[in-house]
Amino acid sequence: MPKPDHSAMGYSIQTVMLMTSSKSGFSIVVAAGLLALSFGLPGCFSKSHRDQSEALSQQLSEQKLKTDNLRNAMRYLTQMTPVNRKQAAKEVLLELNTWIQDADRTQVNYSPPTQLLDQLPADMLQFVGCENALAQQFGYWDIDYLFERRMMRKLSDWIVEFPIRDTLMVRVIDRYSQQLGDDDAAKLQEAYKLFDWTIRNIALEDDASSVEQMSPDPRGPIRDDGTGYGYLPWETLLFSSGDFIERGRVFCALASQRGIDTVWVSVESEGGQPGNLWSIGVVIGDALLLFEPKLGMPILDPDAVELATLADAKKNQRILRRLDLPGQFDYALDPGQLKRVELLIDVPPVATSARMKMLEKTLLSDERMVLYEDVAAIQGKLNSIAPDDQVSLWQLPLLAQIQAASVRERLGTLSPYTMQYMAMHGVWLRDNPAGTGRLNHLYGNFENTLEKQGALSMYMDCRVDDGSIAKLEYDPEVQKMLGVPREPGEDDQQYRRRIQQSQYTFSRAKVDAAFLLAQLHFDRGNNSAAEKWFAKRVLGDSRPEAVKWHASAWYMLARIHQQAGDIEGAAEALTHQPSPQEAGNRLRLRYLRREFEK
Repeated sequence: MPKPDHSAMGYSIQTVMLMTSSKSGFSIVVAAGLLALSFGLPGCFSKSHRDQSEALSQQLSEQKLKTDNLRNAMRYLTQMTPVNRKQAAKEVLLELNTWIQDADRTQVNYSPPTQLLDQLPADMLQFVGCENALAQQFGYWDIDYLFERRMMRKLSDWIVEFPIRDTLMVRVIDRYSQQLGDDDAAKLQEAYKLFDWTIRNIALEDDASSVEQMSPDPRGPIRDDGTGYGYLPWETLLFSSGDFIERGRVFCALASQRGIDTVWVSVESEGGQPGNLWSIGVVIGDALLLFEPKLGMPILDPDAVELATLADAKKNQRILRRLDLPGQFDYALDPGQLKRVELLIDVPPVATSARMKMLEKTLLSDERMVLYEDVAAIQGKLNSIAPDDQVSLWQLPLLAQIQAASVRERLGTLSPYTMQYMAMHGVWLRDNPAGTGRLNHLYGNFENTLEKQGALSMYMDCRVDDGSIAKLEYDPEVQKMLGVPREPGEDDQQYRRRIQQSQYTFSRAKVDAAFLLAQLHFDRGNNSAAEKWFAKRVLGDSRPEAVKWHASAWYMLARIHQQAGDIEGAAEALTHQPSPQEAGNRLRLRYLRREFEK
């Protein structure tokens, strides 16, 4: 894709205010105006009355126009998909910049988190249009951010409505919740639901995911094979796989939409130099609970099988030492390494801006989502919880944005890189049942309605039989049926290339949709259907496209056996190799045996 135009933002304010308008408010103003006019003298209005009436009418028209701009922007945003994102982003950008020009800035206080923003490289901030947090102009990356935030909001809303589907952690969380107030206990429940969904649905890739190696906090120069910043969180969701950082960032983005603060815990950070990433700290009450994306589990106190906090891990050396699996794995982090800790706030810089605070305050009903992150307040909370630890704004979200810009620019021209990228991800970036079904899945649209198909039905539509896929190369009727007819003016070579690409896409979509359909059945509590799809349609397929999901499918079969109380069945699935999450699976088995043998 062409490189986006990152326009400069140079408007400064000290205090930002926002006037919220609604249909009811508009009606009240109109009614008040009519009532006032009804008390005038009979006959012709005086010139002053006409002037007042015209001024009121103009004021109401201007206010309605500003409201229309904002509503139009949100309407375009709800229609945005990976396929139409480029054009839809232009429409959202135009409407938002028209809206904000005359937005009232006299009610909401805003102060930029200068101390934290100054930690980030100025040239990188400028690249993504965030060199001035007070700027009152939206840019390209702002729209990408809004697209991601809306996806996270929709997804988090339906995840937390389901119960925790983990008999092991339900007990652990219930025990810890006894020491919490109602609000914090509810936050903990939601945090684990979001974390567990992420672990189950984002397949862990091998690169840098070994628990026996420390993983440095990534810095430039940016490489295509760099850890943690290859995909933006919404892309990781769409593609359903990523390394441990990309997987963890999805959880952090989901938690943010539920008002749950998270940070990445980096150890051995000294003298401003990047440390090694360890786990994700979740702020619950006055503690930081530790959720480990490599293991796919929270860190537990091994003696009590209880949730462990960062403070616990610093004081009790057994917490880290018991993460070793003698003869199998040696957990890379030693207790002594927790003496130097840095807490990294995982938000893009635009989330700290005045314009996002203004926009968040103006959104109504279904439009509402968390856009503004008060990182100074988060810093203050972390300083009270862990006074000896440094708190920083993480650089990695910037690296991910810059890498995404590079990828989109290269995808604009046909090259070996483009072909490889589209072979891996093209199925989710096109207008087809797989891509549309995945979005419906993430947005919580599972069942068919009178207006459109749901995710379940669309995933089934992805299962084109192998015979039809083969006939696509020569049968005009099949080409028409599958939506790959020859286009006017398309030469033989171009059409053959497109046919081959479509054959691969249909074959890939068939496999990926089976995995995602099984995940959705598990979420909805239909374990028998989930087991059938994981066992027969995913693990029963030996093609490379299916092998990618095998480790996650075995893990999900273990979870299904666990839910049924079949610990030996769970043990067989959890110890199946190979798996990038093998260490975490074996730890889970250790805790399962202990808990269910009581």
